[in-house]
Amino acid sequence: MIVALVLLLIALLGAPLFVVIAAGAMSGFHATDIDLMVMAIEIYRLAELPVLVAIPLFTFAGFLLGESGAPRRLVDLSHALLGWMPGGLAIIALATCALFTAFTGASGVTIVALGALLYPALRQAGYTEHFSLGLVTSSGSLGLLFAPSLPLILYGVVAQQLGLEVPVSINDLFIAGLLPGLLMIVLLSAWSMWQRPPQLAVPGESRPSAGRALRAAAWELPLPVIVLGGIYSGYFAISEAAAVTAVYVFVVEVLILREIPLRQLTRIVREAM
Repeated sequence: MIVALVLLLIALLGAPLFVVIAAGAMSGFHATDIDLMVMAIEIYRLAELPVLVAIPLFTFAGFLLGESGAPRRLVDLSHALLGWMPGGLAIIALATCALFTAFTGASGVTIVALGALLYPALRQAGYTEHFSLGLVTSSGSLGLLFAPSLPLILYGVVAQQLGLEVPVSINDLFIAGLLPGLLMIVLLSAWSMWQRPPQLAVPGESRPSAGRALRAAAWELPLPVIVLGGIYSGYFAISEAAAVTAVYVFVVEVLILREIPLRQLTRIVREAM
C-alpha cells in the first residue's frame, strides 16, 4: 500500500510514466522474492533481438520525411483526389495523416509535420477547434494500425517472448490491422461529412490537378509498395525493410530532391534517436 502511494505521488509530481511503471514492476518482483538481476538479464536479452533495430530506422525515416516537403505534397495529392467530396477538407486531413503515419510508422511525427499545415486550414474552413484538433490527432494515431507500425512491432516482440502455444508473427499483426484500420477510416470519413461546415473549399486555394499532384509525390508513393511488398513477399525481414526505408528516404529527400541540407542531418539523427 505504501509503495502504491509513493508511486502515485511521484507520478503526480511529474515523474516520467515509464519510470513509474518500471518502479512498480521492480517492486512487484521484489515482493515475490524474484531476484532483480532477472529483470536486467531479460532486458539485455530483448535488446539483442534483431527486430528492434527496425524502430530507430523507421523513426529516422519518419523524421526525414517530416523535415522535407513530403507532407505538403501528400496534402496536395489528397486535395486533388478527395477535395471534390462533401467535407473534403476533413477527409483530406484524415487520409493524409493516416497515409503519412503508415509511411513513418509513428504518429508523433505525423502530428508535428502535418498539424501545422492542416489545423489552420480546418479552422479557416469553419470546423470547430475541438473537431480540428481531434481529427488531426486521431487520424495520425489511426495510421498506427498499418505497417510499419512501431507499436505493432513492439507488441509482437513482447508477445513472442511469452512462449504462447500459437506463435505471434509481426507480419500477421500488420495484416490484422488492415481491416479495423480501413473500417475506422470509413467511419471517421462519414462522421466528417456529417459534421462539415457550409464552406467546403480550402481557403484561398484552388484544387490542384491530380496529374500534377501525382508527379510531385512520385518519389514518396512507391515507398509503402516497396516496404510492404518486400515484407509480405518474403524478400525483407522487418529490420531489413526498415533499413531499405531509411536508405530510400535518405536518397530521395537528401540526394535527389535536395530538400534537406547535409548539415541538418546531425540534428535530425539526434532528434530521431
